[in-house]
Order: sequence, then C-alpha cells, then structure tokens
Amino acid sequence: GGRGGDSGEDASEVDIKKIMKTIRARDLYPVIVFSFSRRACETHANDLMTGKTQLDFTTQEQKELIRQIYDNALLCMAEEDRELACVQKIYPMLERGIGIHHGGLLPIIKELVEILFGESLVKCLFATETFAMGLNMPARTCVFTEVEKFDGKEMRVLQPGEYTQMAGRAGRRGKDDRGTCILMLDKKLDKEELVHMTCGTGSALMSEFKLTYYSILNLLRRASGEEDAEYVIQRSFHQFQHTREVPRKKRELEQITAEADGIQLDMSDAKAELVRLQNAARDARTALMHHAVDPEKLSRDVLKPGRLVRVRDGDDEWGWGAVVGVRDLPAEAVPPLEPDKASEWGLESEWAKREMRNRRRAIDVLIHCAPGVHEGVLRPAKRILGRPGKLAEKGCTCEIVPVALRLVDAVGAMVLTLPRDLTDANARAQVGLAINELHHRFQGKTVPELDLENDLRLDGDEFHESMGRWSRSESELRAHPLYAASTKDGGLNEKQIELYRKKASLMERARDLKKEIKTTQLSKFRDELRDRSRVLARFGMLDEEGTVTHKGRAACEIDTADEVLVTELMFNGCFVAMDHHALVALCSMFMPVEKTNEVYPLAGAAKEALEGPVKQLREAAKAIAEAELDFGVRTQAAEGEDGRHEAVNEYVDSFKDALVGMVYDWSVGTNFDEIMRGTDMFEGTFVRAARRLDELMMELHRAARAVGSAELADSFEKGAESLRHGVVSAASLYL
Repeated sequence: GGRGGDSGEDASEVDIKKIMKTIRARDLYPVIVFSFSRRACETHANDLMTGKTQLDFTTQEQKELIRQIYDNALLCMAEEDRELACVQKIYPMLERGIGIHHGGLLPIIKELVEILFGESLVKCLFATETFAMGLNMPARTCVFTEVEKFDGKEMRVLQPGEYTQMAGRAGRRGKDDRGTCILMLDKKLDKEELVHMTCGTGSALMSEFKLTYYSILNLLRRASGEEDAEYVIQRSFHQFQHTREVPRKKRELEQITAEADGIQLDMSDAKAELVRLQNAARDARTALMHHAVDPEKLSRDVLKPGRLVRVRDGDDEWGWGAVVGVRDLPAEAVPPLEPDKASEWGLESEWAKREMRNRRRAIDVLIHCAPGVHEGVLRPAKRILGRPGKLAEKGCTCEIVPVALRLVDAVGAMVLTLPRDLTDANARAQVGLAINELHHRFQGKTVPELDLENDLRLDGDEFHESMGRWSRSESELRAHPLYAASTKDGGLNEKQIELYRKKASLMERARDLKKEIKTTQLSKFRDELRDRSRVLARFGMLDEEGTVTHKGRAACEIDTADEVLVTELMFNGCFVAMDHHALVALCSMFMPVEKTNEVYPLAGAAKEALEGPVKQLREAAKAIAEAELDFGVRTQAAEGEDGRHEAVNEYVDSFKDALVGMVYDWSVGTNFDEIMRGTDMFEGTFVRAARRLDELMMELHRAARAVGSAELADSFEKGAESLRHGVVSAASLYL
C-alpha cells in the first residue's frame, strides 16, 4: 500500500537540479515550480533531496525558525496525529527550504507550507496550477516542468489564460523589477504554439449555468412555481450572454440579405433548383463523412501515407490528394466554437471538448494548388470541365497542405507509393502526375472508395440514417434534367452556376440566423425544465399539477450529492436497516474522488453490511438514468440499445466505491496511517472527501427531519459525528 513510487528518471533529476543551482547562483529565489500532477510535484521535490548532490537553501537561523513554526502548527492537531507519516515526512523538506503544495496534502500541511512560503522560508515550492488561483503568493521566478497538461481526455499545450495565471506569479510588486519564467521542454514545440501560449488572449468567459433538480424543486416549492423558475433564468448571466449575441446576429442578417439581394438571379428556375439539390447533396455528404472521420473511431492505418482522399471546403472542390501524415494543428489555427454552440453546450462540456479535438486533428495532404502558393495565396487548382485529367490554369503545383479531418469528403481505396523526399518539387510533381492520371482514368466514373460499412466498420442507427439521407439526395440530384449537362464541358455556364450557388448559400445562412434569433435560450431552458420535471414526477417528487410532494421536500434539502438518487434511497427503505457506520460508508459513493490503482479492501462486518445496499444504490441509479433517457434529459453517444446501455452504465459507474471501505474503517475509529497504507489515494483527498461527506450527512439529517423521520435523522447525525475526529476535524492555522 501507500503511494511509494519511483524517484524519477536520472535525466529529469539532473535537469531539475541544474535549474535550481542556476537559480540559486543568480539569486532568483523564491521560485515556484509548476507541475501538472501531484505525484510529479513530490517526485521533483524528492529529487532535490536525494542523489549525490542534495540541495539545501536555508541558513541555520532559518532552520530554527522553520522548526518553531512547524512545532506551533502541530499544536492544532491531536497528539496522536502529530506522528502521522505524512506529517513527519514533510519536515525534512521544509527544513531545507523545499515545499510541496497540491490538493492531495493534508489541509494543515498546505496551510503550513503557505505560511512558510509567505515568510520567504520556503525558497523552492513545487506546486500544481491550483496554487496560482486565488492565493496571493508571488515569487521571483516561475519554472514550468512541462507545457502540456492532461485535460481529462488528452494531453494538450497550455491555454494562454492558464499560462498567464501561473507565469503572473513571477515578480513581486515593490521588490523585483522583473519576473523570470523558465520552461523545461522535453520535446519540440512549434513556434506558433509557443507564441500563442505566451502571448495569446485568454478564453472568453462563458456562463456554465445549468438547471438542476435541486434548483427546480426549490423554485417550484414557491407559490408561483414555473414563473419563478423563468424569472431566475431570464436574469442569469447565461441568458444575458445569449441576448447580447442577438444584435450581432441581426446585423449579420442585414448584411447577408443585402448581399443576396444584390445578386440578380431568379432562384425559382431550373438552374436554381439544380444548385439547391447540389447543396443538399453536399450537406448530406458532410454529415455522413462526420461519422467516417471521427478521430476516436478512425484507425491510423486508414490514413496511412499515400492513401487517396478527396477534399472539399464548402463550395471549394480540391479534388483528390495523397495523405502524407496525421498531426494536430496548433491551437491558434483551430477555429473557436461558434457563439451559439458555445452557449448551448458550454465550453467545458464533453460535446464542446470533442468538437474541438475533432477540429484540431488534421492530415497533411499532397494536393494540386492554383498558382500563387509561394506568395501566400492558397486556393484549389481547377480542372477543365469534362476533362478532369487536365488543369485549367498554368503554373499549378502539387503542395503539402494541412487539411482538417472535417474537410475530407471521401477516403479512396487506393494507396500511392510516395517518394522519400517530398521537399523536392520534382518528387511532388511526380505524385501530381499520378493524381492527374487518376482523374483521367476515372472521368465520368466514381474513383474507388473505402466502403463505410465493410472497410471502416461504421454502424449504428445514426450512421444508417445519414447514409440514407445522402443516397436520397444523390438520387434526386442525378435525376435533375440539367445534371448531365452540368458535368460536361461546354454545358452550363460555370460562372453563372457559381453565382446561383453563392446566392443559395447566403439565403441558407439567412434562414439559419432567423431561426437562431427567434429561438431564444430561454425556450431551451423551458424544454429542459419540462423534461426534468417529468423525471421528478416519475419518482413521485412532483404531482400531476407540478406541486412539490412530501418526497420532493426531502430532495429540496440535498445539494451536496445527487438529490434524486439519495432521496430515492431514503424512501425505498435502503437506509432504514443500516447502522450509522454503514450509512456514512454507503453515502461516500456520492463523493467524487480521483482514480486510484489500489482498491481499499472491504471485508468482515463492513462487507456484510454494505453488499446489499451498494447493489440497491446501483439499481436505483439505473432506473434514474433510464428515466432521464426516456424524457431527453440524458443523451446517448450512440444510437440503439447498445448506446442506451452505455449511457445508463456511464451514470451508474459514476458512483464509485473507492471510499466505502476507508470511510467505514474511519467511522469505527481505525488509525489514519493504517487506512492510508491500504490505498494509493492522497491523504488530503480522503480528508476533503470526509469533510464534504459530513456536510451531506447533515443535509440528509435535515431532509429526514423535514419528512418527519426522527429515527433516520438521528442515524444521519451519528454518521456525521463519527467522521469528526483526528485530522478530519483538525482546526485551520488561519483561525
């Protein structure tokens, strides 16, 4: 048990020591070293205290002062807690002027480190980025051990706002004339990414206002019910942001309408109908390819070097090209979410993060470009209508162009053999000749493509629906009397067709804007209010008239955990037969905790008391998830029964049992060190969860009182009291 772990690689140890020695030699202390994981903070701090060269930053006088402050801090703890391993382990570091600060430390240890750093007794502090939030703890120097962080889904370069928040700690007002920032890079970083990170503008502040069952129940409990709910929504920052976008959209609508009116074409004739069908087929194809080029599903083998892909950017047809490689675009090259999507999804939602990951993933494609590439003008090379093997302009070249995955219109079945050195223009030209030959050979026919179902293994109701929509659009387009003429040389006037297409696009954008202006964010909240109210009604927390019931009044008291699930367990008898130790252990499943590799054992009386209730909790959670799917509160990532099953399991699995055994043992009085030896969880994580669990138990106490269950209320109160001992209830050094 215990965290333990490796002391880090030799190269990393040497690097951090070299930097610290340089900082000391140039008198650039105090220094904050930012790392993006708790374990990295501890590893780097241990590196300075191990090996042949051990660093010490304090004088004898400072060591004595540190000892005095440390001893005084321990007086706030119970005598037996002063000997805890995590308390004793920190002192040798502090004595040398080295500190650690992250959310996994005991609260009293974090406060002690903050006090010593504020007094300039800790010269070198290893911290996570949370240290830069809120605390007024400036330093002379900031060091970044890495410039990438894991955001829950993938590793990414720091956003400008994140970097500025941390780097802004360097330089103390009134003491330093400048601050120093040092970046430790272990791999190549593009110049554009570095400039964006250090000099870019921060992300816009977007409201994350969400309706919850707790807020709905408390609003509906009032006499005016839904009117109060809408009153609150109308005056939220979220609604303010959406309303502020309306004037901009109206201005854009006026400009687009004026531009469309300036194109003097009759959009009711046969040519306009052809353009409409072409646009419909194009949009249907884009929706279909959204499934095919999903980065989470697409294998690297599909987009291997030499693979033919067809590229289209809106109305710009680039034609076929050869894949050179796959990469992520620099952050500043990725278009941000549109305001309406950002407002609807929320910037931190899974939908938004997935969309931004999709936009960032790109492929380098060797493709024909029109003249002017070397002068900074990038546009597709046009081909002679009816003779696709011939280019319409002289001076076209074959260049490597980064292409976002969303612009891939088709994936070919053929793979070209690429020259080794594509920096040579002659080598690229040879590939261009092969692509021209491909266009010539298949003129009037379809270039062989990978089958979306058999080759790319795509399936699901949503995919088949998109496939059907595209097939119907293609059939309607090919059946149009002007379609055949539009594909032949000397057929329709190409410039006139382009004007039709432009006017059709403008009119389509105008329709979308009108819809966005008409559909206010308030109407979406009304729909969500209705859907969530139906879920509450299914579980008896609202009656048919939307009035809060006896059961609903209990849920009104619960804000720290999932109010519907907790109330359902309270009323289905799950809590009644449990003693207060088992009760508080079961409720720990509502506390969010970090992922652990070592599962704390549940044995003996604890296992016997909790196996049944844990099963009941999961069954109740399953019923709630299914109700939310039925009423549209929860969405499925994939269609069909498999998608529904996955969505239900995602909700059920969010209630983890990592704390159950630990909380039970703590409740019955087991020693803190003994508990921590059975897990790799950080001490501070457990203490923080226990304190929040104390709040939940008191909320449940009030909820039970509200519905007249005095005996159950007493059990909840006893459960809360069983947590309040030792380090969990230690007083703050700031009080």
